[in-house]
Formats: sequence, structure tokens, C-alpha cells
Amino acid sequence: MVDALLQGSRQTILIVLASGVMAAVLGASAAVMQVSQNTAARRLGQGYVAVFRNVPLLVLLFFLYFGLPTILPRSQFPLIYAHRYELTVAVVAVSLVSGAFVAEVVRGGIQSIAFGQLESALASGLTHRQALQHVIFPQLGPTILPGLCNEAINIVKNSSYAMTIGVAELVWQAQQIEAETFLGFEAMTAVTLAFLVLNGAIFVLFRGLEHVFRAK
Repeated sequence: MVDALLQGSRQTILIVLASGVMAAVLGASAAVMQVSQNTAARRLGQGYVAVFRNVPLLVLLFFLYFGLPTILPRSQFPLIYAHRYELTVAVVAVSLVSGAFVAEVVRGGIQSIAFGQLESALASGLTHRQALQHVIFPQLGPTILPGLCNEAINIVKNSSYAMTIGVAELVWQAQQIEAETFLGFEAMTAVTLAFLVLNGAIFVLFRGLEHVFRAK
């Protein structure tokens, strides 16, 4: 049982880390697009957030897992399905959904900073991108970290949906243990504790980052 749970933990952590990085990149990009002066970029960012904030993660998982082979047949695009397709789908789905929520956290942080600072930066000769990079972004830490912490914890919890498409993460392993040994209560207790430890570590990490930013 211990070996199975350790293997499941590795899969869960892999999903969390990969999804977290991708969601951060997608979210930051979409947030910048939403406050861009370029109308097309702004609408694209808003469209991404509107779509993926309102599509249930489970629906997106099933759409990608079962629908993508219909659009891109396995026989014609073998490389897409060659290496751990289920895991890739899980990471992409979690990243797309979480990225939309990260985008709103970052956008809210950007817009919470006094508009006069942006105007002053632009008046000094900086471009809009430079003003965001050198004036706005360095001030975002204390504002957006609590929201990012919540979303990081959500990514950990959402990783459990990967079991529905056959990824052998923690919950999937617990179900296998219950089916083979009837130790369902023990397995689920261990999984619950594992999720608590993961989310507790994230909470401590972000609290530490908040203290660092406030100390500056």
C-alpha cells in the first residue's frame, strides 16, 4: 500500500508542479493582455478568462481526452498520443482553468495600484510595457500573493480529477488499494493526510513570501 501511495504522490506532485508553472505563465500573460492598450490583445485576454472560468474542469478533461482524438485522429497525429497522453491532458486542462483564475488575481492586483503611478511612468517616457515591468509589477507581491496561494491550493485539489481519465495519482491509487485489499478507509485517510501536507506546505511558502515582500 505504501509503495502505491508513494507512486501516486509522485504523479500528483508532477501534475501540481507542471500545472502551477503553466497556469502562472498563462495567467500572467492573460492579465497583461487584459490591461493592454491594444484592443485585440485585450479582447483575447478577456475571452480566455471568460471561457475557462466558466467551463467545469471535469468537462474540459473529458473534452480533451475523448474529443481531441476525434478532431485529431491518432492515426494521423501519433506524436500527440505517444507519451503519457492522459497525464498531458490532465496538466493542460488544470493549467487552462487555473490560469484563468490566476489572470483575474493578477489583473485585480494591477488595477488596484494607483493609476497615477502608471500615468507618471508613461509621462516620464516609458512605454506601457516598461511601465508595467518596472513600476507596477514590483508592487504586486503583497496584493496578489493571497489570491495566488488560494489558486495554488485549488490546483492541488483539482489534480485529483486526473483519476477520471486514468492517471494513477493519489486518489486513483487509493481506489485501487480499496479494490484489491478492502483497506479503503486506511487508504483514503492516508490520501487525506497527503493532501493536507501538500496544501500546508503551499500555505507556509506563500505566508513566507508575504512576510518577505512586507519587509522590503
